[in-house]
Amino acid sequence: MSTHDHSKKSHEIIDSDCLEAFDHVYAYINGEIEDQQTLAKIEHHLSHCKSCFTRAEMERKINQRLKTAKESSPPEVLKKRLKHLIDDL
Repeated sequence: MSTHDHSKKSHEIIDSDCLEAFDHVYAYINGEIEDQQTLAKIEHHLSHCKSCFTRAEMERKINQRLKTAKESSPPEVLKKRLKHLIDDL
């Protein structure tokens, strides 16, 4: 994967690198990539592409919040309200 410069040809290469990196970003965030070459390419790209790094960090933070939310239980009021809505269907 390459670093960013502002030539048209470079943007074409970078765009394909960004797409390739994001094909693997969820597996990367979840620590599921075992192939060291793929891992190194993604890390190299993220260290040189601010846009992809920012998007990957956003996804990482969303995952963290979802895990935290999954660990907590919704309030009883919400549970009752949802039960009534489902029962009315």
